[in-house]
Amino acid sequence: WDSPDLNYAGTKAHVLEVLTDKASNSYKAFLRGLGISYIIAGERELDYQLAMSKLKNLFHIELLMLGGGGVLNWSFIQAGMCDELSIVIAAAVDGASDSPSVFEARNLTSDDPRSFTLETVEVKEGGAVWLRYMVKNQ
Repeated sequence: WDSPDLNYAGTKAHVLEVLTDKASNSYKAFLRGLGISYIIAGERELDYQLAMSKLKNLFHIELLMLGGGGVLNWSFIQAGMCDELSIVIAAAVDGASDSPSVFEARNLTSDDPRSFTLETVEVKEGGAVWLRYMVKNQ
């Protein structure tokens, strides 16, 4: 990070990091020096429930969108912290074998399957399709 703000596609957002107790004091001082907010949730691994509770109580976040990669998405699904899955499918491919996936366990979490219930389908301009599913947490 080089500032407390993130600018992406015309949207400005305040950076907020979620750390565990493993984060060094020097890294936390670095974040404070830049004015970046952070919370600590867990000793060695992320405590998802504690993180969500702190985000709600300390920052008044009621709705959170995960915009990460497959590992982040999968870990939140596995922890029962997602209630909705939103996917936009566009007719474009690259064929690369290292293309990012929507979900990936990568030895961080269990690979127990999860299922979803389709809620809505919307055709977007240009032929893309927006699918919204509710997550069936087990």
